Order: sequence, then structure tokens, then C-alpha cells
Amino acid sequence: MREMDIKKRHGFQRAMVLFAYVSVLIISLFACDDQEDRYSKSGKLRLNLVADTTSLKRGVNSTLTKSVTDEFEEFLKVEDYRIYITTAKDTVKSFDRFDQMPAEIELPEGAYTLVASKGENPAAGFSNPYFEGSTDFTIIEEMNTPLDVTCTLGNARITADYTDDFKEAYTDYTVLLSSAYATTDLEIAKGETRPAYMKVDKEGTDIAIGIRLKKVNAEEEKTYYVPTAIKMERRQNVRLIFKTDGEALEGIGLDILLDDSLTTQTFTTKIPDFMWQQFDKPTLSAVEFKGDGSDDIFKTTAGSFDRNLQVGVVMPGGIGSLTISYWKEGEMEEDAISYNLATDNGVAAAKAKHFTWTFGENETDINLLEKKTAQLYLKDGINSLESLEDVSCIYNFKISGYDATGKHHLSNDIQFKVEVLPAEAPIVSSNQAESLYTITEGDELAADWQLNFAATGLMDPEATKIIVNDGSGDQEYYFLKDDGALLKSSFGAIVEIENDAHAVISFPKAFAASLLAPEEGFKEYIFTFYLKDKKNKEYSISKKIVVNAPEFVLDVKPEEAFARHAILRVNLYKGDKRKLKFQYKLQSGGDWIDIVNTSKDNESLYVETLKQLQPNTSYLIRVWYNNKRKSYEEIAITTEKEIFLGKDGEFSDWYSEKIYSKDSYVGVIGAGIDIYQYWPSVDKNSGIWATRNNLTNSQNSGTTCYYTSFSGTIPTEDGYVGKAAEISTLGWGEGNTYLNTMTGVIIKNKDAGMLYIGSHSYNSGKESFNYGAPFTARPSKMSFMYKFKSINSESFKAYIVVENRDESGNVIELGRGEMVSNEDFASYTPASVNIQYDRTDLLATHMYIVFVSSTADSPSVDLATGSYNALKGFSDSRYVGNVLTIDNVELIYE
Repeated sequence: MREMDIKKRHGFQRAMVLFAYVSVLIISLFACDDQEDRYSKSGKLRLNLVADTTSLKRGVNSTLTKSVTDEFEEFLKVEDYRIYITTAKDTVKSFDRFDQMPAEIELPEGAYTLVASKGENPAAGFSNPYFEGSTDFTIIEEMNTPLDVTCTLGNARITADYTDDFKEAYTDYTVLLSSAYATTDLEIAKGETRPAYMKVDKEGTDIAIGIRLKKVNAEEEKTYYVPTAIKMERRQNVRLIFKTDGEALEGIGLDILLDDSLTTQTFTTKIPDFMWQQFDKPTLSAVEFKGDGSDDIFKTTAGSFDRNLQVGVVMPGGIGSLTISYWKEGEMEEDAISYNLATDNGVAAAKAKHFTWTFGENETDINLLEKKTAQLYLKDGINSLESLEDVSCIYNFKISGYDATGKHHLSNDIQFKVEVLPAEAPIVSSNQAESLYTITEGDELAADWQLNFAATGLMDPEATKIIVNDGSGDQEYYFLKDDGALLKSSFGAIVEIENDAHAVISFPKAFAASLLAPEEGFKEYIFTFYLKDKKNKEYSISKKIVVNAPEFVLDVKPEEAFARHAILRVNLYKGDKRKLKFQYKLQSGGDWIDIVNTSKDNESLYVETLKQLQPNTSYLIRVWYNNKRKSYEEIAITTEKEIFLGKDGEFSDWYSEKIYSKDSYVGVIGAGIDIYQYWPSVDKNSGIWATRNNLTNSQNSGTTCYYTSFSGTIPTEDGYVGKAAEISTLGWGEGNTYLNTMTGVIIKNKDAGMLYIGSHSYNSGKESFNYGAPFTARPSKMSFMYKFKSINSESFKAYIVVENRDESGNVIELGRGEMVSNEDFASYTPASVNIQYDRTDLLATHMYIVFVSSTADSPSVDLATGSYNALKGFSDSRYVGNVLTIDNVELIYE
């Protein structure tokens, strides 16, 4: 007994040791798998590295000088660039030199940043350029990632220059640069030629600029700072040019050249007395004419002067006054009309008379006080001169000024004369000859309108107008008085008043889309363009727009509601189909939902398909036109209930009857087999599927039965799930005798196997097919799983038909879908057959599905099966052609 206990304990201990060993082994295997998985998810990086020494903005100043080229030459060599590869948490790889980096680097799958750099990058210093290039990249498992990185200057390069006048005014000067990175100012002393390099962020860094200087004959230095810091960027070549320009305390001005972009900075706006004598005399220069008053007289009618007369203004001491004066011949100069462009009132008056000027590059409304240069444009001001009724009128012009130094240094005068000829009749012209336009509400015109108002007698702003009449009254727009603001807000029209004699008004074609029609019929809008000049002469033209109400009728038929989609229709008699929009909602409640317009139409009939509906559910449908008008009625539809094949599509139930027993064969050579007939249902009188088994089982005398009595459609245990239906083409026929291998057997009949919804009969040599079963739904497609073996490349066919059958026996095919293929598949593959509905105005009453093993008129067969030696004529020999195996037949609704 004790010995048995000891043996049990030893057995238990051995079991525990074995269990521990197996556990360790399993854990090790999982660990190995995990480790292999972790390191197997990797890809490779390939880096191409280049350097670019050009400046940030490649404009007129981007070409570097020889000295700068030499300074950056060593950075074009990328062999000694440092390489860092980092993640969000850590540096994963680094190389002191690019030429030491492998051509390919394997990295785990993930996101990385690569940085290549050369040089140091302190906050500020001289002659220490720093080049850098970086990029983010992602490594994907088993993929090569090529990476192109360009290294460029990673800091801002700054030099300081000084004008000759500045050098004469100051004996000593030092430029001061500072930033958030620099704890102390970087000083660029007088005579320093080395470039300074400042550390800056990728987005740019504000650099504060100052200057410490000593004036000629002064004992103390003074320091001044630019009020606003300048944002400088990496790769930027910055040139600071200090000058004495008469605008600043102690005479300091600064031009900052950021690559090819010039920025002007001043330290203050006061002009010191010691600078007065440095300014040249103010100068006015006539452009395209003499301007000295000797023989300049220009003849024109108001509004038609086309010479671009200009006056250039140069006042180094700043503009203190710049006056345009003119007076009629015979009047005194003291009575002249004058506009001083160095005052706000003068600016407003001159602009009202369409004189224009530029300061710098762009036209501006600001006054020119203390500006040093300007350009005057006189053409439109001359075109605004008033004419007389019957005789010419001569105007004397004089342009003069003085500078802002306090000494009032006078400029030279520009003088000339303009003879304005007598006024002609005013006119309004249009770019379009049409005066009548017919549209549907919401439509645009075919083109923009452009109206030209011209009056050599000058337009009267109190009378010139556009009148819009919509049948209920006039709305008047005096566009010369409000610069067209009301026209713009009402119709989007743009008014350009070139001068007092000429204006252009542009109506965009889209303005017509805002004009409304009544509920039914049409509405007329009359636009009258009326011009009156200051000589009481008038002219007008009119344009009429007839706006029709859209005409449309919602035409949604209840029978066009399928299980999960519905066909919606609108008969559109007037309007644009693109402006139609369907909406739907549940009849039980909820919000209206827009249906995206896909613009399917057939002439006046607009058709849309509403998808993703729920089966056996009621909805309301309505339609909008141009988001403003909806259909007068809402139409209710109810989607069909979905009907599925269920178990009838799975072929899990089969019924069979033994037609002949092997014991009944007489005179058969060799062993016999039992012969059965099959039905794909629980019994032969139920179920929806029919076969041609009645045909191929029809001839069997029990004496010479081989190949004559088999079912073309039989169950197979090798289904996609469970059982499936095997449909074969068979050779068959009674009374055949196998003689020998030389003569063989004559095959009397060859027929394709079939499986279909309906019924089948074969009596007295006559075969009858009855297709279809009652069915009240309209599926979108049919799907199934199948295998197929083809003989002589013959095809099988699968098709589905949905019908409407009335009480009188009329049959109308509503929809059909089919598939034909001769491609072999040894294992199950999915198939889908879309159903095309040519009739949607009727509901379904019947449906059938058909599978045919061969589409050939005379299908091929071969001695393909037999558990015995078929060549000796045993009774299980079968002549078989195409074999189609079907499972999981389903109906799909979309």
C-alpha cells in the first residue's frame, strides 16, 4: 500500500515538472512570436541629400555676390552633414557624417523626423552660417521609403550699409541687433564687413533693430530704435541701409531689403533744422507735354480727352503744398478753383473731380503732406471740365507747390491750357442690342449688361438715374450721388464713374436670378437708364425682363416604390431641372431630408432615385424649385416588404425515391446500382424548385440501363454550407448496348440539367416547363455561391425574371438579370446578378430563377463518372457534360 502511495507521489511530481516545462515552452514560443512580429513590421529608408545656397525669395536680388558664394561654397558638399532620425520621444539613429550613413536603413514601422545639418547655430554671431534640412516621414511595413531632403541656410544673414550722406553726417555708428534668442545685442560696428547671422524659428523671428551714433561735431553718442521689430526668416538675405532722408530725428532713415522686398522704416517724423540745407529745390516735371505755358493748348470735348498728361513731383524736403489750380479764360487767377493735395479738404475736392495721383506704386486717397515724391494724373480731371452750350471754353491750368522744410522752397510751375468744345447730345449705350429678355424665376441672363453713360455737357447727378419698375411702382437709383452703393446692394451692379462726363455700369448676369415671379404666370421688370446733362439735354433706353413662374408637377407613382428605393419624377414645363430638389420624410413624422440632385432627365421629365429607404415603410415626398417654391401637394408612398428565399435558397432539404433497384436488373454485365430520382424539397409535392429529372429518369427497362436513368440535378454533401444542388448535363436513352471499346455506346439524347422555380413534367415524350411562383416584391439583385466544370468550353446560364400577371392571363416581364460564364471554378465563388427593370409602373406578382448547366443547343458529354469500370458497361456509368453546383441563393434589396 505504501509502495503504491510512493509511486503515486512520484507520478504526481513528474506530472508537475512536465507541466512546468510545457508552460515555459509555451510562454517562450509566444514571446518568440511576439518578438518576431515586433521586428518583422519594418521598412527601409533611402536618403538623397542636397544643399541649396540661394536666398529665400528668388527675385532681382537673390543672386549672391562672389563673396557670399565663397562663404557658402563648403556647404554645397553634403558628405559631412550630421544626420539625426527621431521619433516624438527619442533619437533612434544618428550619424556624424552623411557619407557614413548606409544607403538603406531598416526602421520599425512608424512616424519619424529626419534632420540634416552643418555648422553651429548660436543666437547671433559673425560669419557662422548654419545649414539645415528636415522632413517628416512614415515607415510602412515591407516598403522602401525614398526621402529627398534639401538643406538651406537655417538662420538670417544680415549686413549693414550706409549712404554717403549718412557717413558725412555721423562720425561713428554701430548697428544693434537683438531677438528673443540673444541675451545681449549683437553689434555691427562701423567698418564691419562680415555678415551677421541670427538664429530664427521656422515661422520667422522678430529682430529688433537699433543704432548708436555720434553726429559730426557732437560729443555724445545717442541710441535710437526702430519702433517695430522686423520679422526675419530662415534663408533670408537681409540688407540694412541707413540714410539721412529728412524724415527722422537726427536725420535717420532706414531701408530694409528682405531679399528683393523693400521695407522703409523711420525713427520719427520730425525734420531737424540742421538738415534743411541738404535738400535740393522742389521740382515738378511735365510728362507728354512741355508744361511751361508757351504753346500747350489741348482741344477736346468733355469726357473724350485721351492724352495721359502727368506731372512728376520730387521734393526732397517733403511736400508742404501741392496745388492744382484752373480758371476760365477771361477770369482772374485769384478766382481759380484750387485743390491743395497736402490737405484733407483738397484731397477730397480733387478726387470728386477725378484727379488722381500715386505715392509709391499704387493710387491713394491720402494727402501728400511731407511725402517726397508723387505722380499726378490729369486726364480724368480734364474730362470733368464743364463745356458751354454753343461756344468753346478755355481753361488755364497751373500746378505749383513748396516743400515742408519750413523755408517754403518753391517749386517750378507747370502751366497749360485746355479748350473744351461745345457740348454734344448725351447718350446711353448698351453692350447688348436686346431690349426684351424672358427667363424663368431663378435663371440668370445669358450675359452681363454693360451700360455706358456719356455726356459732353457733363452728367447731372441730381437727375441721372436708373429706374426699375416691377408693375407696382418705380424704384429710382441716383448712382452718381451714392457711387452706386444702392445698385450694388440691390442687383450686384458695379458703377465706375470715370469722370463727370462718363460712367460705366455693369450688371452681372446673375442679378436676374433674384427677380421674383408671381405664384402663377409672369411678372415684368422694366429697367430704364436715364441720362441728363447739365445743359438739360436728355437720353434714355429701356430693357424689359419677363420673369415666368416655374411650372412643374410632382409625379411619384406608388408602384415605383421598391423595398429600399423609390423612383421620383417631376414633369417640368418651365424652368431648369438643375433647380429642382426632392425632399422626403417618414409619414409618421420627423424632419424633411434633401435628396441630392443628380440631374437625370428625359427632356421635360426629371427623374431621381431615392435610396436607402426602409422596407414596408410609408414616406412623404415633395419637391422644391430653386429652394423657393415647393410642390402644391405631398405624395405618400409605401415601400415593398422584402421577401427572401430562406431555406429554399440553401438546398438543405432533399427528397428521393428509388426508381429501380440493382436487384431488378436482368442480364446486366457486372454489378448494378440503385437508381433514384431527386426533388430539392422535403417531398416531391412541395417546395418551389423544379428540375428535369423526370426527363432523364424516364427511360429504364431494367435490362440495359447504364447511363440511361440518372437525375440531372442531385444533392451533394459538398455544399458551401451543408448540402448544395449539383446540376449536370447528361447523356441518356433506353436500349443501348455496349459492345466493345472500339464501337462504344451510341448516346441517344443529351440534355442540360436544370434547376428553376416552377414545375416540370414529362409525359409520352413531351416535356413541359411552368416557370414562376407567386411573389410580390422586386429585388435589386440575386446572389449565389457556385462551382463549375465546363466541357468543350460550354457556358452555364443563371437568370432571374420578375413578372406581373393579371387575372386575364397576360404576362408582362418587369425586370430581368442574367449571368453566362464558361470559366471553371473548382471551389465555391460568389456571383451577383443585377436585375434591370424596364417596367416600373406595375407591381410584381410572380418571380422565377433558372440555373441551366449548358447553353449549347446540342450540349457535349463525356464518360465522366462511374464507381466501376465504365468502359465495361457497368450500370453506374454516366455520360456527363458541364457540372454546375449551386448553393446559398439569396435575393438582395437595395
